[in-house]
Amino acid sequence: MKKVYLRVLKKVDTNVDLDILTKFLPEINIICSNEIRAGILHLLINTPETMHSMKVEELCYRLGIRPSVCIYHLEKLKEWKLVDVKKKQKYGKKERRSIWGLDLRHPNWILECYKAIRAYFFSENELKRITNKNKSFRSKQ
Repeated sequence: MKKVYLRVLKKVDTNVDLDILTKFLPEINIICSNEIRAGILHLLINTPETMHSMKVEELCYRLGIRPSVCIYHLEKLKEWKLVDVKKKQKYGKKERRSIWGLDLRHPNWILECYKAIRAYFFSENELKRITNKNKSFRSKQ
């Protein structure tokens, strides 16, 4: 298993990070066993060049899912303090949450979830399959 690093720019409050870890650790199986949530975390963790964030459209495209499904799972991950909205965009009179990224205030919690995903639920090849649905489809044409 390859070593994973997060690109964290701000100092992390280790007490808060530990509190989050102990609060949500009992739910780690629910969080990590879902294919879509695992795919979202895999994509975000492996994009350090954009500070571990992506547009919703890009996530949907890579996972081969509808935006409403993607937003539902992003909101669930936000409840568990794994992701957060990075940028909102005006759309008429409404604001859309256009860019989501890892909640880097809790890096140990994120890494613990990712470690569980890779150790117990999905292999590296399965994660590649999950996160490259449309890419593999296009390359066959």
